[in-house]
This record gives sequence, structure tokens and C-alpha cells, in this order.
Amino acid sequence: MNGYVGTPTSRVDGRAKVTGAAKYAGEFAADGLLHGFIVDATVPRGRIARLDTSDALKVKGVVDVLTHTHRVALADKDEAWKDEVAPEKGSPFRPLYDDRVKFNGQPIALVIAEDWETAKFAATRVRVEYEQEAFATDLETERGTSAKVDQPHKPRGDAAAALAGAAVRHEADYVLPTEHHNPMELYATTAVWDGSGSLTVYDKTQGVQNVHKYLCGVFDMKPEDIRVVSPYVGGAFGSGLRPQHQVVLATLAALALKRSVRVVLTRQQMYGLGYRPMTIQRVALGAKSDGTLDAVTHEAIAVTSRYEDFSRNDTGWAQQLYKSPNSRLSHKLVHLDVPTPCDMRAPGAATGVCALECAMDELAVALKLDPIELRLKCYSDRDQKTCPSPASNCANVTPVARKPSAGLAAIPRRVRCAMARTWSAGAWRQGCGRRCRCRSPCASC
Repeated sequence: MNGYVGTPTSRVDGRAKVTGAAKYAGEFAADGLLHGFIVDATVPRGRIARLDTSDALKVKGVVDVLTHTHRVALADKDEAWKDEVAPEKGSPFRPLYDDRVKFNGQPIALVIAEDWETAKFAATRVRVEYEQEAFATDLETERGTSAKVDQPHKPRGDAAAALAGAAVRHEADYVLPTEHHNPMELYATTAVWDGSGSLTVYDKTQGVQNVHKYLCGVFDMKPEDIRVVSPYVGGAFGSGLRPQHQVVLATLAALALKRSVRVVLTRQQMYGLGYRPMTIQRVALGAKSDGTLDAVTHEAIAVTSRYEDFSRNDTGWAQQLYKSPNSRLSHKLVHLDVPTPCDMRAPGAATGVCALECAMDELAVALKLDPIELRLKCYSDRDQKTCPSPASNCANVTPVARKPSAGLAAIPRRVRCAMARTWSAGAWRQGCGRRCRCRSPCASC
């Protein structure tokens, strides 16, 4: 590896990407290619009472409009719809399966035409009437309905008593909003019909094997009759780990019409896919006057859909980063009428560590300690849950990380210890945030 560090190296796909030679899922050509445009639900919960496609079918260039009552067969059992990274609990979403509406933006019809512009226009001619039901889409309003997930963290010591008797205590709520991946490349699928019943599916995905297995299950196809290709991915950040609904719709249309079909989501429709879920987190830290931690509690409430339990570890990071004899950690879910969240860069860690580290900075202010010094005082060399006793093979941070870096001297101590917004630079109020990280414990733990 040392031979490559500091040596300019061309990216294997760099030239193809910057010159436009790289072909993405929505750019592959096929003879007689048709284009699909998705009609989205406009209510968050209910059922479709009436879906009239007659006006759309009258538009010149429209070939067909697929709906839950007009399509080829789809699998009935949940197992067929569960991809390799689907949540263990729940029933995966099935596009165009029945008349139920589970979230605003859910695909409820696919207009197929000779060109994209015609399909998009004809989609506006589809008339839909709903029987809307009571819905919930706001986490803060529904936080009282939260339920524990199946993997609670076992408490250590008596965190409540330790907090009550702490010399210095800091407690606060941290609200992290929903974050959408929004990669540059739109989600797209080009399903190419070969004329003999086989398909080549060009899909934007981070896992072609996952999509291949998924499509075989959903459409009851033999593995040799379908091929999934994804030569380039124009950004995904985790959103491409699960098959998205456009791959089902493009494949559905190609099988129904026995022609090649492309479906590309609009930027607006990308917000109907998975996302990093909103969380409300409460962190309480109890410290001795010297800055060592005596108690940590970290509680998180996160969004999931009504039909799947998506959960990631938001609250276990304190046990890996900081020593404390008393801790209580919990993670709960609130089921809302929204799409199921999905993984996004550092799932669980990005949100959980953010709240924890903000709390540590604020505790440093309360203690009038350098926040770097506070972290060094509290540093834990192991995950206290899986490795409660000292063991060299349980180290979660390399020894060099136990000391402040040489670059720390470049940050004046008055800046590191400053109260929020007390450091001015011209017209700007500035601050200096600190963050710690750890690697996952070893397999032996």
C-alpha cells in the first residue's frame, strides 16, 4: 500500500465518467424502447376507491397504463418480496399490488408511452379517488406511541441514582431531522426484452445480486431468464442497497408488453424512497468534579414505516467511546404513514454519535474543562457491553488515538474551551466542535 500513497493514480472509471462515455441505468438503448412514468398517491393513508385511466389511454402515443387491477402476476408471499437487507420484522412494500395506500408518493399506476414526455403528460390524465383514513406523519406529535425494539441494551449499574448524585450533570434533547440521500443520478431502470422471454435489466443499484434474487422471487422467474447489470452508480450512499420500486415497475411493464421499457424517477419522486430517519434523542451525562463520567443515559426515538421495522443502533456508542460504571440506553420506534427508512452513510452512528458528542461538548462547558481533555479522561479502550473486563484483543481505538494529535496545538485552547458563539471573527460567530470515533469491536468480542 505504501507504494501508492502520495503517487498520482488514475481512477479506473474516471475518464469514462468525465467524458460522458460511462452509461448509467437510464441511458442504455434498446429497439422499440418504451418509457414509463409513475403516478403517485396524493394521500398518506387509505385506499383507492376509483382509478380511471380512460383519459390517459386516449393520449396519442400511450401504449398502456398498469395498475393494481391491470398487470401481470406478482408474488403473494412476503418471503418473495424480502430482499437481502430487508428488515427482519414487517412486510415489504409491493408496488401496484393492491388498493391500499401506505404513504404519500406511493406509486399507484404506471403510464407507458412511446416517449417520456407523452407518458408524463398522460399521467396527469389519470383520475384517482381515495377513501382517506386517519394518518400520522409527525414524530414529535406521535413520540408517545413509541415501542421498544427487540435488541435493548442491558443496563449497567444504577444510572438514575448516579445521575441524581452527580457533581455536574448535563441533560438535553437532540432532534435530528430526516435526511434524504439525493444522489446525483436519479433512480432508473431499463428493462430490455430479448424477444424470447428473457430480460436484461440495467438498474441503479449497489447490489446486482440482491436485485437479481429479488426480481426472480417477485416475478417467479428462473435465474437464467433475467440478468441484472449496473456498470456505474452515480452516487447512492446506501439508498441503493435495497431494490427500489422503479425496478419492479420497469420489469413488470416489460413482461406485460413484451417490449423494452425504461422507468426514471423524477427528483421529486426520489423523496418517496428510503431515507435516514428522524430521531429525537435525550442524553444525560453525570460527571465527577474532575470530569470523569459516573453515569450515561441515552434514549432515542426513531421513525419507521407502519409496514416494516427499520432500526439501527443510535444509542450504543457511549459504551464504546467513554468509560462510565453506570449506563442506561434505549432505542424505540414510532410507526408512521411514511416509506420505510433505509441505510445512509454510517447508519445509526451518524445520528447517535452526533447527539452524544454535542452533549460531551456541552458537559465540558459546564465543567469548565478543555473538551479534548474531557474526552481523554473518559476514553474507553473497549466496548463495555461486549468486553466488560480488560482484554487486549477488545481494543476499539488504536493506542495513538489515546493522545491528542500534533495538530491540536494549532487550535488555541481559548477556542477549544469557548462557550458557544463567544468566539468572533469579524462579523461571524465561530465555534470549534470535537468528535470522537471508534472502529467496530473485533470478531472475537
